[in-house]
Amino acid sequence: MKIDFTYTKKDIDYVSGYIFKGKSYRCSYIRYKSLYRNPAPGTENVEIYNFEPKKDPRASTVILHGLGSRNIKFLLWIGPHLASAGVNTSIIILPGNYTRVENNSVSGRSYLYPDIDIMYQFWEHGVVDVLSTIDLLSQKNLWKENNVVMGYCLGGMIGTIAGALDERINHKLFITTGGYLPKIIHKSPATAFARALLNNGYKDPYYLNDEERLYKIYKDEFPSVKKMSFSEIVKDENIHPLFKIDPISYAHLLDMSTVTFIDALFDTTLPLKSRRVLYNEMEGAKRKMLPINHNIWLPFEFVLARYILHKLNVYDRNARKALFRPERVENPLTGMHIK
Repeated sequence: MKIDFTYTKKDIDYVSGYIFKGKSYRCSYIRYKSLYRNPAPGTENVEIYNFEPKKDPRASTVILHGLGSRNIKFLLWIGPHLASAGVNTSIIILPGNYTRVENNSVSGRSYLYPDIDIMYQFWEHGVVDVLSTIDLLSQKNLWKENNVVMGYCLGGMIGTIAGALDERINHKLFITTGGYLPKIIHKSPATAFARALLNNGYKDPYYLNDEERLYKIYKDEFPSVKKMSFSEIVKDENIHPLFKIDPISYAHLLDMSTVTFIDALFDTTLPLKSRRVLYNEMEGAKRKMLPINHNIWLPFEFVLARYILHKLNVYDRNARKALFRPERVENPLTGMHIK
């Protein structure tokens, strides 16, 4: 079974409007028709919250959120503060999440729904939207050579594949993410719905319901997969289809000098082996293990924002102060302060 992360590049027609502004930045809501060939109904429009410095940006970052919706409000905090520090910051709403949930579904479900066709559709779509958003930012002269793509959980998984495809991404920062999809499907609390379907008789031709058989397939095939080129992975008809959407398959293709991998020691959302396998495949990258769980760092976004500035080599005092400065948001239509 083949997977296809390609799309036709073109000048992107988009709509954009400022939704609020601060002293040193403006936030615009950008929307354009996805360049993915087969979007699920309800996911056709790419949505971006773009925080643009009022002065010429010195760097760029794209933030990729995790599965579901709750983490997005925390990550949106980063935008105003990085933009105030001179970094154009774009937060993409991934298809199937938050305001882009497909019809008759719930946020995040389809990336791990136990049906290969559905999973392929959403992983393909997510990667295409990330790459085409970089196209749009380049088109608007907002994508700088000095840049970071930061992915949390699902965003890190999508970011791994995008990073293996696109040399325009200068640095990849992965936070509490994992791989080894058989273990995620059968052990993660986030996939309880998938196990319920499988336990109630839902089956497909690829043994997703057979936990032990799936582990054995991975054990037998992974040594070959991690020697393959990108083209070989996506086209090979003999490896298990899950490999083609699994970050552990693509990790060896990354330039590890451009990667930072931060794992959470007490993460219970992603199984230990899921995180350990990807961690091991990131050997040569800057790897950190922190005494946190999957979500506890979210209210402390300023630490992450400060680290992003570090990766962008932004060290001046004014930029650092911007991370801690309280933001007074203005209505762009009236210019009056609102709370």
